[in-house]
Amino acid sequence: MRHLRGLTLLDGVLLLAALTATWQKMSWNAAGRVTLVDLLEILFVGLFVLDRLIRRDGRLATASSVVLGFVLLLLGVHLCGFLGLDTAQAVDQWTKGIIKWLIFATFLICAITHVARRGERIWWLLASAFTVGVTASAAYGLLQTAVRSTTGIELDALFLKPIFPGARALGANLYGVVSTYDQYGVTGQSSVYRLTGFSEDPNHLGLMTAVPLLFLTALIVGARDGFVARHRWLLSGLAGILLVALLLTQSRSALLGIGIGVLMLLGWYRKRFFNRQVVTALVVLGAVGLVAGSVKTTQLKQIVESRIQTGDRSSQAHVEFYGLILPVLEESPLFGIGVNNFAVYYQFQTGRADFGPHSFYVATLTELGIVGAIVWALFLLWVGSRLRVLLRAGRARSHLDSDPMLSAVARGLSAGFVATLVGNIFYLTMIFSAFYVILLLILAAPAAFGVERVLARRAERAAAAVG
Repeated sequence: MRHLRGLTLLDGVLLLAALTATWQKMSWNAAGRVTLVDLLEILFVGLFVLDRLIRRDGRLATASSVVLGFVLLLLGVHLCGFLGLDTAQAVDQWTKGIIKWLIFATFLICAITHVARRGERIWWLLASAFTVGVTASAAYGLLQTAVRSTTGIELDALFLKPIFPGARALGANLYGVVSTYDQYGVTGQSSVYRLTGFSEDPNHLGLMTAVPLLFLTALIVGARDGFVARHRWLLSGLAGILLVALLLTQSRSALLGIGIGVLMLLGWYRKRFFNRQVVTALVVLGAVGLVAGSVKTTQLKQIVESRIQTGDRSSQAHVEFYGLILPVLEESPLFGIGVNNFAVYYQFQTGRADFGPHSFYVATLTELGIVGAIVWALFLLWVGSRLRVLLRAGRARSHLDSDPMLSAVARGLSAGFVATLVGNIFYLTMIFSAFYVILLLILAAPAAFGVERVLARRAERAAAAVG
């Protein structure tokens, strides 16, 4: 508890928002669908504005000012898209989408400034809260799936639904029924579930494990001393929960993205990547997998075959969504059909009013048009440039102070960010509050860790060496 001493009310609300950022099931139907994290982010923004008014301080951190500029550009795109709406249903969807986006964007602007001013300690607490929140969701999902598979009892119906009745989907996701055969025919059937945790979709949970899993891995491999080095086994346990949950979500998009992130860490750390904790975790996971596979060989084979084939209906649907981009751009090329309106536009084809595009890039191009896509691309490139600065500062601090911690932070965040971008090629999690917490961690880190001072010290030493 000593790590929480000295925290303000504003700090506490911010940490709670990070903790619950991925808990989508915790919601209510009140003037639309409202999640717990929505309320916490609104409360944080209100307290932040009140605090600034009392202090008579209207200054923003540099990164917050840049984000504000991008938000204003995107707001202009959204308003132009609104002018093209011609049905009450489309206006209703646009209104819901714009309100959510403004909550997330305003929270991001205020939170960056707050973390930049509070410094490195609050940044670490923020990263810890987000990691613990995703891990708690994953651990609950493991318990949820185990109980459902063995007893048929759904924990969501017992613990979540009475308190949070606004969830769109409850319970573990039933993937299918696996049958075993002998020479006489079917001998047994068993249900296969994909865990969801506190998320509403297994793919959502899978993709949301990317940043905490890769961040923890980078810390486990890169830390040499301090708190992280002393608690490597604890962090390895958290990473193990995330990894097992990721595999049981059976999310191909998440595995693709995290696979790219792991390759990035391997490129940076090379042989050092396989330290004692990583090797032990892989051996334990492999042993458990062999035991489970030997018990249910037929079932495991059917599941693996179904997840690696690319000709099934689910895989084809994700690819076919990209074919829907051109018809929209031909009709509304510059500003798209309006945020949150993909489902409305293609309802005649899908038969559903809530069927999203299942890809962040498809959603951006169709709903925001070419102009909106360019603004988003520039924003993501700018976020990447902040990660590049963080990586440079990490290398500088490693050379100056023999402290690789900042380098591990930068590498973990970079791998997690790239994994999220890759995973969203065929899925859609970058519109959720969790992605804005990830952006907060990335954009507030340079100021919180004093990156400018680190790079200035390196420049001074280089000048002195030349002199």
